[in-house]
Amino acid sequence: MVRETELYEVLNVSVEADEHEIKRSYRRLALKYHPDKNTGDEAAADMFKKVSNAYEVLSDPEKRQVYDKYGKEGLERGAGEGGGFHDATDIFSMFFGGGARERGEPKPKDIVHELEVKLDDLYNGATKKVMISRDRLCGTCEGSGLKPSGKRITCAQCRGRGVLLRTQQVFPGFHHQVQMRCPACGGEGEIVAASDLCTGCRGKRAVREKSVLEVHIDRGASKSDHFTFTGEGNQEPGIRLSGDVLIFLSVRPHPVFHRINDHLMMRCPITLQEALCGFEVPIEHLDGRQLVIKASPGQVVHSDSAWSVYNEGMPVKGTGGLQKGKLFIYFDVEWPETLPREQIDKIVTALNVPEKPGKLGGHVVELTEYKAAGKFKGGKNGKRGGAAGSRSAGAGRPQGFNGSTQTVECAQQ
Repeated sequence: MVRETELYEVLNVSVEADEHEIKRSYRRLALKYHPDKNTGDEAAADMFKKVSNAYEVLSDPEKRQVYDKYGKEGLERGAGEGGGFHDATDIFSMFFGGGARERGEPKPKDIVHELEVKLDDLYNGATKKVMISRDRLCGTCEGSGLKPSGKRITCAQCRGRGVLLRTQQVFPGFHHQVQMRCPACGGEGEIVAASDLCTGCRGKRAVREKSVLEVHIDRGASKSDHFTFTGEGNQEPGIRLSGDVLIFLSVRPHPVFHRINDHLMMRCPITLQEALCGFEVPIEHLDGRQLVIKASPGQVVHSDSAWSVYNEGMPVKGTGGLQKGKLFIYFDVEWPETLPREQIDKIVTALNVPEKPGKLGGHVVELTEYKAAGKFKGGKNGKRGGAAGSRSAGAGRPQGFNGSTQTVECAQQ
């Protein structure tokens, strides 16, 4: 039986969650609350630490076993092996491919940037320029923080260690030592006279600068893709390696098309006449081509039916656009609100509707329209090419359609 559930609740997983569920939840939450995406937001920074600490425990079978049996108290008192907690940014970098961190070599924290793109960019491929701010070693002093003739003096308070030790009482009769940064030298272990400071960085050794990176997006890329620019991130004095820049994609909703894997979906309202007698509907695709969707007379189109166009979906990544998924079109037949008596008579004649029997006996009830929940509605603008939506699907079709799936003729212009 699990003693505490707090860490599971932080990651939004159940106590029975497997390692894949824990990883998936950590990835989503870590990206959401990462400090580089929430500058100045203390609540997000605190949540990022909680998420990282929870993942460190629950992703380690031994620590998870200790936590399940003894709770946080068991972890804090060392009931399990494996040492203390790592820095939250270390965990993030290891999860997303921290490279040297996993080998134990220190490295500055990575810069995380979210790049918003259009569905058109993922369809056609694109190159985007991203400007980032980063810390780099000062070029004037080459990261020393000193003038050419400047000197560093050993801090007298910490004797060059950069830290001080303080003894604290945890429980009556139980003390432990806490290590804190030396306030006199700021943890450097050395002190520099103001006259000896570098004029370029004022002794900070690093300067803030802007850099432009080019992100090359392949045709068929998706929002789950991320781009790593190794060594293009922050630099810190005394650390050999440079940090990385991680760029994640977010996709702006498209007014016409909705993507599901390698397929595209769209909504297309048609009139009752078009549904019964055929139609030609022009559609501008994501690459600017105009497709003409055609249904021949007598090819009846029903509401709640999905029709497909072969090889007009999203490009399959890695094929250069030679392979594509399908374009699924959801037709919404627009029925007239009312009909004049003369039109009703014409329809009855045209459809050869048999005459009704005499007046039926029984209690007459009125019908009230029932709008069932869960139906795919697509866009809300009610125009041809409105935004698409999604719902469950049958085998061989992407999620997003109920009803039949048929093939419709498509002519390019």
